[in-house]
Amino acid sequence: PDGFSPMKPSSLLLFASLLANVALVTLVATRSSAPTAAPMPTVAAAGRPTAAPAGTDGALRAALSYGTVKDLEAAGLSPELAREVTLGRTFFRIVARLRAEKTAQADGRWWRNSAGQPQSRESQLLRQRELSDALAATFGEDAGLFVSLGSTDKNAFLPAAKREALRRITQDYDEMMAKFSAGGVQLASDKEKLKLLRAERERDIAALLTPEERLAYEMRTSPTAATVKARYGEGIQSEDDYRKLYALQRAFDEKFPAEAFSGRLTSETMRARTEAQKQLQDDIRAALGESAYASLRRATDHDLRTVDSLVSRLSLPPATTDRVATARENFAAASQRLNADTAVPLPQRRSQIQELGSQARAEIQKALGTEAADAYAQRSPWLGLLHNGVAYS
Repeated sequence: PDGFSPMKPSSLLLFASLLANVALVTLVATRSSAPTAAPMPTVAAAGRPTAAPAGTDGALRAALSYGTVKDLEAAGLSPELAREVTLGRTFFRIVARLRAEKTAQADGRWWRNSAGQPQSRESQLLRQRELSDALAATFGEDAGLFVSLGSTDKNAFLPAAKREALRRITQDYDEMMAKFSAGGVQLASDKEKLKLLRAERERDIAALLTPEERLAYEMRTSPTAATVKARYGEGIQSEDDYRKLYALQRAFDEKFPAEAFSGRLTSETMRARTEAQKQLQDDIRAALGESAYASLRRATDHDLRTVDSLVSRLSLPPATTDRVATARENFAAASQRLNADTAVPLPQRRSQIQELGSQARAEIQKALGTEAADAYAQRSPWLGLLHNGVAYS
């Protein structure tokens, strides 16, 4: 969450369109001007050009050069075109600076990875700020084009003024924190400074939001929220269920913070965490109920998600995933029975389980077809276990 987040691919298409429109407007303005030179804008005391009288060709030229959306509208452009020109002009400036930076860094050694240079991340964040500010000035917000703590898609529940203030806070702290991880290297003092900055950021956010808004914000953007979404997001059926899962996961994360498990750990610590993880699953089952918990586990089953992808790709019958799931459970039970029969020598039991694996592979081929079954087998652990003569559950 503290790092730079790139624009979504769709943003690039948007700006390609903006470039075309800006070029068109500039061309029209240039061709429609009189043969004689248009009056140049005067210079105000502050050093900024003063706009020419509205309705003149000079006003349009001045607005195209530096005007706001309102200036462009006053010069005769439609609101839509005024917004596109404003954003396109910002994008042109960013591209110009990118080219200048590349030229300054160029030394003929084309094989070097310039992206790893210390200033690159800070430069990215500054460019993000400029473009985000331009979007906010044009549309009232940055339209969620940047995936960050302050993006509007996550904070749509907040009033517009608070969304904008939150965007500013997160941008400011992102830029400050970028200075303490330059080149991917962190000193011990850097970690302390980052810790202080994160604490300051949380205080600023707490001062901005009400307790209810802050809880809603944390449920959308915190590391705990990211964990819940990554593990269970596709299987959560209601906001009420999400809140239950979030509360349980947060209690676990507070007891076992991730940063406490980055170094050497004692066996007692690992055992306590493993037991807490099992208890967490029991608590989730109790909070959601058996039916919802079963649906949650099914939706987060990566093995079955692979089958779903193949079913969608190949237009197989919808019941195919259930068929594979049933086969997986049946072969699991069969492998356990064979493995538990200690009257049979171990080498023979392994051979029997391998034969079971051949039967399972044939069953999966019937369900998916040969090509899809091969793709599934490369990703599916249970078929690999049976192939090696190992029982699974």
